[in-house]
Amino acid sequence: MSLTRRELLKTGAAGVALLTLADCARRTGAIDEAQRNVVLKIAGVMLDGAIPASDPQRARALAEAASGFAIAVGGLPPHVQAEVQQLFSLLTFAPTRRLIAGLPPWNDATPAQIAGFLTRWRFSGFQLLRSGYDALHQLVMAGWYGNDDAWARIGYPGPPKVVR
Repeated sequence: MSLTRRELLKTGAAGVALLTLADCARRTGAIDEAQRNVVLKIAGVMLDGAIPASDPQRARALAEAASGFAIAVGGLPPHVQAEVQQLFSLLTFAPTRRLIAGLPPWNDATPAQIAGFLTRWRFSGFQLLRSGYDALHQLVMAGWYGNDDAWARIGYPGPPKVVR
């Protein structure tokens, strides 16, 4: 796919406008409760089949994945943490969530709607959206598979024991 100069400028202007609008709802510091809710919803879709299907084990696995997500974000360089915060601003600020993700409020979003949003972003013609998907995917996977409880489900015995 080849972009014309005009399309490139339009895409850039749209990205700047969206990030500026999302900045109205920008948060700093650790992942807050609204962001954790987004992670829980996204992780529930991305990890479907990799985590237990029934509660309370599923809820516990999702909580552990969300905690791991926050730890993974906390280990990123400050400028990358700021970009993750901008992504969350887009996803938690109602106008941008509707416009760019096509989702109702997170508490009302169904797994099918979330899966649709993730698929649209994954295969988007806009690099910004593909990058957003990649960030969410990598952080959710790091949050879950960096967790000891995930290892048994994939047959990984854990790191080798060091004998002295």
